[in-house]
Amino acid sequence: MRRGSRWPALLVGVLIVPLLAPVAALAAPSVPQAASADPQTTQIAQLALLDEVARWDALQAESRLGSTEIDPDTGSITIGWVGDVPSEVQALAEDDGMTVSFVAEQQSSQALTSSLLDAATSLPSDAPVTFEVDGEAVTVAVPTPEAAAAAGVEALPLDGEAVAAIEDAVAEAAGDAVDVTVEAVDDVPDTTGRRGDTQDLLGGSTYATRLPSGANQFCTSGFQAVSGHLQHFITAAHCSNWQDGLTVLSSGGTRLGVTVGAGVLVAGADSYDLQLARLDLDIRNRSDIYTSDTTALPVTGWLRSLPTGAYLCKSGSTSGNACNLQVTGPGVACYGLASGGTQCVDIVRVSSTSGTSFCLGDSGGPVYAWGEGGTVQAAGVVSGVRLAAPGDRCSTLGYVAPIADLMRVMPGVQLRAITL
Repeated sequence: MRRGSRWPALLVGVLIVPLLAPVAALAAPSVPQAASADPQTTQIAQLALLDEVARWDALQAESRLGSTEIDPDTGSITIGWVGDVPSEVQALAEDDGMTVSFVAEQQSSQALTSSLLDAATSLPSDAPVTFEVDGEAVTVAVPTPEAAAAAGVEALPLDGEAVAAIEDAVAEAAGDAVDVTVEAVDDVPDTTGRRGDTQDLLGGSTYATRLPSGANQFCTSGFQAVSGHLQHFITAAHCSNWQDGLTVLSSGGTRLGVTVGAGVLVAGADSYDLQLARLDLDIRNRSDIYTSDTTALPVTGWLRSLPTGAYLCKSGSTSGNACNLQVTGPGVACYGLASGGTQCVDIVRVSSTSGTSFCLGDSGGPVYAWGEGGTVQAAGVVSGVRLAAPGDRCSTLGYVAPIADLMRVMPGVQLRAITL
């Protein structure tokens, strides 16, 4: 393993841990892909194929599905796989005449994310240190003392002992065959909760969590769900400061229910920025999500995979509805906590193709992909942003908490959706 350190290289670092990149091609298109005449229709078909592959993988004793990537403009699909590709998966990939490439990877995406979460929490400091993985090279992004001070979080001094600890943690998580580089960056990841807004409850509207201090933390409601005979909506766990049992209110102050699920989703074997708001018996929900103050779209299902390259939309109570997001890679982000320390969670990174991705107040809001017939597919909820400077409220780079994590960890939860 080769280890290096670049400090202080003041870079605008991406504060995530993308999944391990392909290391060896098992199959590849023989000719360049032609441009797709309709990227939206192409992506719907690509995501449906990947959903079937992810569904098959989820039924196996051990996950072998690695990173995934699509290009809706050309129609190509790349699937990372650990070991030999089973005939059942190859058959799924041959459906619909699509061109699918399989690449060899050392770990499944699920295993790699879990090991990186362990690495992040084993560091000798509670500073919000984050990671980038590119093939067999790992870059660790550490905020400069100035950036940490401006954000009000703990700084990690990059002396020899700290660098060695970071390198050892990454090596243990990603394996000994990686090149590790430590870099200083001048930004810090942040969540997107805020205070203040006035919409009624629906997917994509503002709600508040009453914190133990008595303050109301305002976020955006996500997708609606059912568990047993009780109704819920899915949101970001940081909106309740990662706590269960807190009262959830509408923006007008009406009680809606109570936060649940953090004990499993945040404090379980792995950590996710996901939580449920269990609604009181007199509260009703519906499957739609807001696209404006007066319009909404119905939800028909949820995505088991968020491949790099996929185009997504969001509905935030602050930034509004826009289809201007593109997935740039999955990973792990560590957020600084007001009480000190960090909370590291599984995320997918997105960037805006125009305008901003997310703004403060969008946390918990629905992130979705196009569906058939003017419907949507649930992708996840807004988790955080990478703010370029203290005082910024919006960013072109954002983090999504994948809904597939919640569905895998809490199989008794069902998304409220319509059937076409």
